[in-house]
Amino acid sequence: MNDIVSLSKLNFFKIEKNIHTNTHIFDMSNIPRPHYCMGLLKKGTAVFKDYTDSSSKEEIFLSEGDIIFVPVASKYISEWKGNPDIEYTSFHFTFDFPGIFSREGNFKLQKIDAGFIKNAEEIFEFALLNFNKDYSSMLCVLSDFYKILGEIIQVLKTRTKKKIDTRIINSIKYIEQNYFQDISIETLANASNMSVSRFFPCFKKSMGVTPVDYLNRYRVDRAILLLKSNEKISIEKISEQTGFNSSTYFRRTFKKMTGKTPFEYRKTAMEI
Repeated sequence: MNDIVSLSKLNFFKIEKNIHTNTHIFDMSNIPRPHYCMGLLKKGTAVFKDYTDSSSKEEIFLSEGDIIFVPVASKYISEWKGNPDIEYTSFHFTFDFPGIFSREGNFKLQKIDAGFIKNAEEIFEFALLNFNKDYSSMLCVLSDFYKILGEIIQVLKTRTKKKIDTRIINSIKYIEQNYFQDISIETLANASNMSVSRFFPCFKKSMGVTPVDYLNRYRVDRAILLLKSNEKISIEKISEQTGFNSSTYFRRTFKKMTGKTPFEYRKTAMEI
């Protein structure tokens, strides 16, 4: 069982306010979400179309006061409508591996009904105004944030877990704990106690992608968090810290997976 330190180790945390007029569409259907999001809709309505599971195209409808919970790795399209204004405030966060809210949480994209969290609007507004102020204010924001997580964990629904070869899980854990280092296929195969010739097809069967693609996807996700959390850190430094062997390869891989260069992605708003 994880201890309280493991469960509470935030490695990314940001709060944003988004305002649009009349209609707005945000498309994450082809790019898995690199972090968790939790947004409170203050004005307008929204529909989330979940494309995470190819066998289901669930639609989730939001009205004012509702909260949307978007897990890491979600794929979806959100459609927003206002009369005329659309406004929402959102938390964006990830936790270190392992932990309830790290990737293995396996939560579904879902709505949390208005009123479930007492004084939700006041909490989100306070967080927006104070998350980057003095230490006292920031600690109060974190206190409210953890309180919300403690309340919603009781009602969050999870996806049916895909059956994965238990040996492959060891290589996935190795990637998540050592992504910033030089990792060879041989190293991953050894972590799974398999030969390279056996490991490669087993990994692809379990995860739907090759080990190299999975590793690059995870590194790009971590790069996105660095891009969004520190605008002063250089692209070259991010490339180095996320384990890419060259900034050129990093840029090429990043654009292939996100459709944008690292610089372009840094300038985009953190929407849900």
